[in-house]
Parts: sequence; C-alpha cells; structure tokens
Amino acid sequence: MNDSKMKPSPEDDDHFEFLETIMRFQDGSLNPAEVQEFEDAICSDPAKKKLFQQVQVRTAAIHDLFRLDAYGRSGKFQEENVADTKSMPTSPHATNQSFATLFSSGRSDISVSRKLIFASLGFAVASLLIALGLFVRNEVRVDTIAKQDSTSLPKKSNVILTGEVRARFFDQSVLATGTGVELSRDYMLQSGIVKLKFPSGATTIIEGPSIFQVTTENCLVLNTGACSVHAPPGAEGFEVITPVTKVIDRGTRFYVNVQDNNEAEVHVLEGAADLYSTPQSSDDQSSSDFPEAAQKEHADFIQLTDGEAARIGGFHDHTGQKAGFNPQPYRFQLPDRLVSYQASSTVESSVDELISLKVQRNGLLQHYSSEELVPIEVTWFRSDPEPEPNGYLSGTRTPPSRPAEWLEDRNLTTGLINFGGQPLPLDPIPVFDSQSNVDSERPPGLGIRFRNPVVNHAGPDVVLFEVQLYTNPPDGDPFHVYPVSNRTDLNPLTVTKFDLTMNSPSLRELTMLWSHRYPNTAVSLEDLKSYKDSLKVDVSHLHFRVIGVGIDLSEMGYAEGEQVEELFFQHAASGTASKVDPVFIAGLPPLSPNN
Repeated sequence: MNDSKMKPSPEDDDHFEFLETIMRFQDGSLNPAEVQEFEDAICSDPAKKKLFQQVQVRTAAIHDLFRLDAYGRSGKFQEENVADTKSMPTSPHATNQSFATLFSSGRSDISVSRKLIFASLGFAVASLLIALGLFVRNEVRVDTIAKQDSTSLPKKSNVILTGEVRARFFDQSVLATGTGVELSRDYMLQSGIVKLKFPSGATTIIEGPSIFQVTTENCLVLNTGACSVHAPPGAEGFEVITPVTKVIDRGTRFYVNVQDNNEAEVHVLEGAADLYSTPQSSDDQSSSDFPEAAQKEHADFIQLTDGEAARIGGFHDHTGQKAGFNPQPYRFQLPDRLVSYQASSTVESSVDELISLKVQRNGLLQHYSSEELVPIEVTWFRSDPEPEPNGYLSGTRTPPSRPAEWLEDRNLTTGLINFGGQPLPLDPIPVFDSQSNVDSERPPGLGIRFRNPVVNHAGPDVVLFEVQLYTNPPDGDPFHVYPVSNRTDLNPLTVTKFDLTMNSPSLRELTMLWSHRYPNTAVSLEDLKSYKDSLKVDVSHLHFRVIGVGIDLSEMGYAEGEQVEELFFQHAASGTASKVDPVFIAGLPPLSPNN
C-alpha cells in the first residue's frame, strides 16, 4: 500500500487550518491582528476566498434551518431558544441582535412564524449579500494587488548576459549565458567578470566584487564595483548611474569605478560622456578644474572627452574634480579562455567522450570538434615519494593494459591522476630529456608530447580537463607547466584558477567513476603498468564534475607563431591538499590568417 495516500499532505494541513480560522472568525474569537491576517489571506489567495464564501453561505443556511426546526418543535420561540440563537456562531452579529428583538416581541405564534420565515429568508439573503459584498470588495482588492504584484514580479529583460568568467553571485542562482537579466534586481557579483549586451548595442563588462542592477533596457545602476562601457554609434544616450553621479554616453568607451564609500571615478578612453550630479550630491560646488567654456555651455553637468577623467563623491567635489587619466583598467573584451565544452553520455555515466569545445582566442570565439584537436602521447609519469592514497588511475572498473591510454583518449572519465610535484615550481628548470631511460634524472610529474606541433597564437593553445570534487578547491587544483627545452628565455607557468570552475553552470557531472589505488609509489610508466592488483574503489557517490582550463603558451615565453612539441606538468599542491587529476589534454589547431 502506498503510504503517501494515508498521510495528509501539507496542502491538506493548510486547508484544515484555514477552516479553523474561518470558524474562529465567525464566532468572533479572532483578535484584530488575526483578523487582518485572515483578511490578507483571503485577498491574496483566490482558493481561500472561494472556500470562505462557500462556508459563509452554508453557515447562514444551517442557522436558518436550526431556527425553523426550533420553532416547529415548540410552536414559538422560548427565551432559551433566543439565547441559543444568540450563542450560535454567525456573522455579522447585528443580524443576531435583530432576530432576538423580533423573537422577544409579544406577537402571536402565527405572526411570529410568518415573520420568522421572512426573517430567516432575509437573514440568508442578507448573509449572502454581505458575503458577496465582502468578496466583491476583496475581488477589487485582489485585482488591485494582482496588478501591483505583476509590476513587482521579476521581469526578464532584453539585456542579455553574453559571457562570464568565473562569475560567482551571492545568494542568487548563477546567470546563464544567453539569458536576459531581471529588471530592477540587485545582482551581487562576489568575484569574476560578466558581460551584458543592451538592445541599443551598448555593452558593459562588470568586474566583481560589485553590486549592480539593470533598471531599464538603456540604463545600468552600479552601486559599487567597476565596469567598462562601450556604446557604439546608435547607442548614444546609454546611462550608468552611481550613488553620486549619472554618466550619459555620447558615443564612447569609458570606465567607471565606484568605491564602497560612494566615491566614483570616470575615465573616458574615446568619444565623450556627460556627468551629472545625483540629488544627494551638493549643488553649491563648482567644477573649477574643467574648462570654463564647458562650464558655461553645460552649467548642470560636466563633459569628459578623450583622455579625461573625473573623481566625484567621498571627500571630493560632488560636481567633479579632475583626476589622472588611466586607461589600463578598461576591458575591451572578456579574457581569452576556454568557454565551454560538450560531451556525449552513456547509460552508466552522465559524461563520456568529448564532442566539442568553445574557446575564445584573440578576442574571437572558436568552435572545435574533438577530431580537430591535437592529440597527445604520455612520455613520463612519476608520483611523489609517498604512496598516493587516492590512486593514480581514474576511469572504469577494469583498467587498460597500457595505463597511458586513459589520458590519451577523448574520454572525460579516464585519466592519469595525482602525479608528483611541489608548491613552488622547480628553480632552475631542469633539462628534460624525454628519451632518457634514467629514472633518477627525471623529476616527479607528467610528461606529454603532441602528435603534431602546437602553434602558439593569442589566447589558449592547450586545454586541460580534470575531475574535481565539491570538497576540493572550486577554482581547480593548481599545477605547474614547464617548457621541455633548455632555452633560458622560457619560464614555467603556474595555473591557479581554471576557466571552467565548480561554479560554472555548464559543467557535466560524472555518475560513474572508479579510482585505482596501489600500495607503492610509481616512479615510471613501466611501474604503473606492472601493478596488476589495484584496490578498486567506486567513488561515483562523490559527485565529481569535469572542469577545464586553457593554457596560453605565450605566458611561458613562447613567441607568436612558435611551435611547441612537448610539455611537462607538476601539481602545485601543498601538504595534503588535493592534486590535479587530468582526464584530457590536447593542443588547439592553429588560428586561420583571418583570425
């Protein structure tokens, strides 16, 4: 038997509780606060309004039947019947009093009976009319409230979130790329960057921490934080409002930075922007630092042009003081990065093989299928001196005969994990000889070779995916990347934040994952291959996700157009912190000449 059919639902409990409130309202035992709460419930809930109407009408009819039955038994109403009538639960009380007056008169039984019948009918009609009157009034209130609520309900706008980089919002669901933001809603961006596109064509890049809202489809309110604005031709008149000023675009690029004390700075890179003081700013101060001609022509605002900046609010003049121009904080675009990926699914797992990925390179989005990526082969694997309790292989229950296959394939559930490393990169960088067979000459870590050389271009050139737990660092496990070269002009790169983190909305989860653990360390791929009896642990219940990052070879010192054949990786964890667990590494194809 289904237990759910035997137990009252929360809706039933609420229904019975409201019926009890109706009974208390009818017998007059509700206090003023409870009456107001009861009235608000009726006005805001059409179902409760209908239920209250039905109970009122039925109660009036029952009272009439009681009275007629009492008169039929006695031939007339005795004093106790009148008293009983007075004590019966009814509403309004004035009707009871009129009945008591009527029944206490000294008229004949027939006269009383006739009057009683008419009075009973009158009572029923009166009760019904009163109830209907109450609900007509409530109906008007409900309609009014509904209209008011409809204006206060969250309203999606045509202002679209076109991109984000590691964006984390406080106490709110993450905005999904491609969706409209809600009008007049405070968005509290704890960290990361978001880009909004307005219908006029204006774009804003907002950096956390910041608090902002979109009040109209042509206005951004920035309460604190920083944003870069680009209003191309046709978007003139776009507004950015801060606690102390309103900036109106006149076809330009400008940067706004608002401090927690309301002090704001505006830097115009190109074009022009008008600055107006908001009402809370003082009106009795002058902008003497700006040209007199501009003051005369625009007495109520300041116009900034190319290379000009103003500081407003705080201890500064609320009409604006000239500031040193600094174009560096302005963002022309979101950073080049790994944007998203797609993967196939199996019955056992929500993630299987990589299908495609999207990368921003040199400011432009590039789409690559997995077949277009440059595959790798593993050249070296060495663990830390102490055995790794979480194992060196992740994937299915049955390991491959050649462990390196689990990192060389396109499957996002298989990988070589927990290789060696240290918190700080090696100094000096050792000369890696991937052809050497002397294990002692190779440091702990992971070595890979691209099957075809990877060409260095602007933006990411290599992508790395790892599996990550909710209890691990949400930005990903840090790792070092080294050039496999004896050139002195090259340097290692330490990656501390992934592009796709545990907070990214587009991540895929693993519902099937096994960890293979060994009692010994692995000083080479041969060691790893020779271990036959592993401890197989099902870790599916830990809800691993696949996160990823793009690696820009330029940050290692490689010049534009240089070709790279090999790389070496180490974890950058400290102590018992989690180590990087790569499940896929590949190079990106060269950019076309047009890009």
